[in-house]
Amino acid sequence: MPKGSHEAGRRASVAIAAVARPTPEELAEFERLDATAPLDEEGHPAWSFEGQPLTGRERRWLELYRRLRMP
Repeated sequence: MPKGSHEAGRRASVAIAAVARPTPEELAEFERLDATAPLDEEGHPAWSFEGQPLTGRERRWLELYRRLRMP
């Protein structure tokens, strides 16, 4: 592999990793969402039996969680 293409690939992967990292505001939002019970507005579980979130709040929690878990 030519030296230039290796360096270009490395820069691209660093740029992708930087974009994927949550911001401090997103970290604070995740902590707030994580501290609340996973219930909908009526007090029922906000997850289906198939394991999918049912409310916007729980979908956002899952989105942020996945970003935090990225390598």
